[in-house]
Amino acid sequence: MSQNWDLIAYPFLNEKGRLVDHEVLTDTLSSTLGMICSLSTPLKEETWWLMEMVLHLNGSIRGRLAVSEEDLNKGLDMLHTLKEKNKERLNRFVYPTGHEVSSWYHIARCQAKQVVRNLYLLEQDGLDVPQLVIDFANLIANLLFAFSVEVNAVFEVDEVEFISKSY
Repeated sequence: MSQNWDLIAYPFLNEKGRLVDHEVLTDTLSSTLGMICSLSTPLKEETWWLMEMVLHLNGSIRGRLAVSEEDLNKGLDMLHTLKEKNKERLNRFVYPTGHEVSSWYHIARCQAKQVVRNLYLLEQDGLDVPQLVIDFANLIANLLFAFSVEVNAVFEVDEVEFISKSY
């Protein structure tokens, strides 16, 4: 590796293990959330909080655990509020479409699921991953779906139901 810091994008990118993948995946997700904050989301404050939490999640394995039970409970409260508010809209599979901001939330949701998947792979590799980190990452994905539905509701865009031929 170069000794010139201008030629190093991130010092752990040459690692063989998946830990650096967690950091890259959470960086990607936080960047997507930053993009959403730059758009006309009615959930700017919630999205900013979530972006900050994803950045805390980023270093919570290599470094010190930076998410707490309080953070988890705040996210759960947010999710339960949105689920209650949109209960008629959250009872079916839908296409990941709608308002532009809603579509961005769907993209972020998929990125959050990649974070979750990688956490499980890290565990399988023998790394100690706190259950709180896994729970919070799963919550992020669920919140992002609820955000997408809320945005469609605010902008009066109906979701289009998806009928699976598999299930």
